[in-house]
Amino acid sequence: MSASPDTEFVNSLSSPPALRESMEQIAATLGDSVGALACYLAISPNTGNAPRLLAMHSTVADTPTWRALEGATLVRRAFHRREALTVQAGGRPALALPIIHGEQAIGAALLLYPTSTPIDVKRATAAAQLAANAIESARQIALLRLQAEQIEERTRLREIQVSRNLIRGVIDSVPMGLALIGADGVILAANRALSDLFGFEPAALVGMHYGAALGPWRESPAAQTLVTGNPAHIRRMMPRPDGAQVLQEIASIPLIDANGHPHQVVEVWEDITERVALQTQLVRAEKLAAIGQLAASIAHEVGNPLQAIQGFLSLFLEQCPPEVPNGRYLQLAEEEIDRIVQVLARLRDLYRPRADVFSDTDVNELISSVMLLTSKQLERNRIRVLSELAPNPPIIHAVADQLKQVFLNLILNAAEAMNKGGVLHVQTYISAEQSSNRYVVVTITDTGYGIAAEQLKHIFDGLHTTKERGMGLGLYTSKAIIDRHMGRISVQSQLGEGTTFTIMLPIADEEATL
Repeated sequence: MSASPDTEFVNSLSSPPALRESMEQIAATLGDSVGALACYLAISPNTGNAPRLLAMHSTVADTPTWRALEGATLVRRAFHRREALTVQAGGRPALALPIIHGEQAIGAALLLYPTSTPIDVKRATAAAQLAANAIESARQIALLRLQAEQIEERTRLREIQVSRNLIRGVIDSVPMGLALIGADGVILAANRALSDLFGFEPAALVGMHYGAALGPWRESPAAQTLVTGNPAHIRRMMPRPDGAQVLQEIASIPLIDANGHPHQVVEVWEDITERVALQTQLVRAEKLAAIGQLAASIAHEVGNPLQAIQGFLSLFLEQCPPEVPNGRYLQLAEEEIDRIVQVLARLRDLYRPRADVFSDTDVNELISSVMLLTSKQLERNRIRVLSELAPNPPIIHAVADQLKQVFLNLILNAAEAMNKGGVLHVQTYISAEQSSNRYVVVTITDTGYGIAAEQLKHIFDGLHTTKERGMGLGLYTSKAIIDRHMGRISVQSQLGEGTTFTIMLPIADEEATL
């Protein structure tokens, strides 16, 4: 693997070496993250100017040159159009991407892919957004470092003051928090973004000790850098003045004196809450895709013996006289096996989705069927059931077995939360909302141990579970089903008091009444 700039072009640029090294690393990370053979990174030297090649990363030996690919033309087109372009470059499939930070296009990238590899534009665009933040950070930090070095070279007070004013304008325009820290931990300078984070004026921070303003001094990256002479970084959750919790990444850069020792440190504070959330979502999506493949395989293996059981039970029912005691339970067993078959089909659909078949459905009938199915388990758990089903509720348009799966999941969850007994309250009614859309409302309330407020924020997220043996798919799947029915599902809970799930399903016939 190689990672080096196209020197024929890069040598003509005036970018600092440290900035070039950062761009080479960003090009490598961007290319590797999307499976590209090569990544050419071009940066605009000034606002609005066409980007020029600054770094290149390749995983193959015979990488085409920038000129051979007509790279300047391709990235210039993506840069000015501000959109991703799928093209052919050097006989290979390629993607030209604009690099956009905030509202400003700051460069473009050209990605070369293997001939047989499909180009995932959405993934590449998301990766380019992360790269944009890293590029802007590297540019701003390089600029700040250059200005700091210029200050040290000036001897006259007027020149120093002019330089400080220039730096002040630069660092106050940076959206990240910046601070210059002395060897004794005293804040020598701070920008507007950092002071706003802590509710100070920039001038008020100057002269304060780090520990009195920004947090524990000994644990800070600045203190570590002053000891080791090397950059350091940490992540810290902290509240903003408005009370919101944000994740800050704090990095430090040493400023070296003539003797080669760090005498000051630049500390950079960046809010990475959204970036980390996006990375988490990408990881969760990949896990769900893998679960979909596994589910499809399991559904296939279980489906064959289940079909045999279904056939034997059907034959038995055909030959069984109607007056056989508890024959209703045999019928219920056949219905539930059929529902299992449908569930297995939906497991396959996690990997290979298909269209749902909607039909007119009575919610009360679905709930009654689920209550009959779970009656023994509720009785074993010493759970008393209060059922308030609206008489003659309006019909809804639904996939009945999918809604049955939702109700069964919620009732079984409630039973598990009341393993030492309690009350299960199931209710249906028509919403009283004053709007053109009316809903059948189903509430399922238990008197179990409840759900913590922090868990409620993620209760419907895929792979999120509060159970030791749970997979985190039950409520995620339930919400997906309700969303497909154009409905709503919500939850209210208090620890030690119980939980209520509310489901709202649109009425198919607006003329129907109780």
